Amino acid sequence: MNPFTPKVRAVMRREFMQRVKSKWFLLSTLGLPVLMVGLMFLAGFLVATSSDDTGDVERIGIVDSSGRLGDLIVSELLGDSVFAARAREFEALPEAETRTRLVASDYDVLLLAPAELIDAGEDDEVRAQILAVDNVAGGTEESIRGALRRALVRARLGEAGIEGVDVEALLRAAPVRIVTVSGSGEARSQQVYQLISFVIAFLFYMVLLIYGQMIIRSIIEEKASDIVEIMVSSLRPWELMLGKIVGVGAVGLAQIGVWVLVLSGVTLLGTTSLGASLADAGVDLSAITIPWGLVALVLAFFVLGYLLFAGMFAGTGATISSESDAQQAALPVTMLIILPFIAVQGIVTSPNATWAVVFSLIPFFSPLSMTPRLLITSVPAWQIAVSLGLLALSVLGAAWVAGRIYRVGILMKGQRANLPQVIRWVRHG
Repeated sequence: MNPFTPKVRAVMRREFMQRVKSKWFLLSTLGLPVLMVGLMFLAGFLVATSSDDTGDVERIGIVDSSGRLGDLIVSELLGDSVFAARAREFEALPEAETRTRLVASDYDVLLLAPAELIDAGEDDEVRAQILAVDNVAGGTEESIRGALRRALVRARLGEAGIEGVDVEALLRAAPVRIVTVSGSGEARSQQVYQLISFVIAFLFYMVLLIYGQMIIRSIIEEKASDIVEIMVSSLRPWELMLGKIVGVGAVGLAQIGVWVLVLSGVTLLGTTSLGASLADAGVDLSAITIPWGLVALVLAFFVLGYLLFAGMFAGTGATISSESDAQQAALPVTMLIILPFIAVQGIVTSPNATWAVVFSLIPFFSPLSMTPRLLITSVPAWQIAVSLGLLALSVLGAAWVAGRIYRVGILMKGQRANLPQVIRWVRHG
């Protein structure tokens, strides 16, 4: 039997077109990506130009009483758009007096390099200090830290009798790529799939919260306007519920599709710079392949998870008559979404932990919990089968329960149903 009868399709089309044509949909679908991209460029522009806002050059004084590091630090800072010099007048002063005199001096920043800094080990509590008259800009702080690090290396090499070494080349880190190898020999870049896991979990979390609330509001609006009585007279309650769930879900899929296209376009335009940055972090974009089998499994969990929670939200909406009660009534369902979303961070780092496996098998948690496990590690076939089977059965069970609640609650007005009433609807609906 095909559940998508002409009446169900009519409800789906109405729910979809009503929302797609709204100003809210156009603004959020087209405006949000533009806003996000604009904010990214604006943040980069502000960071890049922050040091030029005042037109003044930062004056950095190096306080080095030992005389072993000061000149080296100054030479390292010369190419960083700052003025650096040995602040010899501060070298014989105690720290308290140095702080007092800094305000009246010509320097904006003082770097205090203790005499023991070169010989200090990791366990020694010897630290350099940066004293500033005003807030230290991020670029200035990074310049000082980098110059100090390079100067320390040069000083230690010099004392060991090694001269003429390119310190930058010496300190250059080697990119590291973490690869997870499955039993079939398939290699996966762990960092990339960890990032993808977070993105998918966030998208799924937002879809469930936004469109779950939209289903509730849709039911409340129709109950308040008496439209539902006319609709129920021409089609069965479960047909109305199914049409609403699928119609609102199609709106979410259309919106996410537009966002993905915009994000893909922006990523494509910035491939060169993004690739260089990811390569420095050990991520090789050229090694990424699309595992279509995993994509199909992730989509299966996504769709089944949406149907499960959409049915629960529909049943919740049928038990209330005012939007003021919506958040409180939907809180138990919302908590079932928030808990696995919080757990995703732990699952990404320990995908085979016992609790992660248990979470990925529980139907209410598996849509969010199984996805990172599928992407990061090799999940046994029996776990995937059990998780999908339990999730599918839960969707059918939730649809049955929600349908019986919906059948009675959709016509209830003026009050919020209590738990005994809901249980009675499920038993005798």
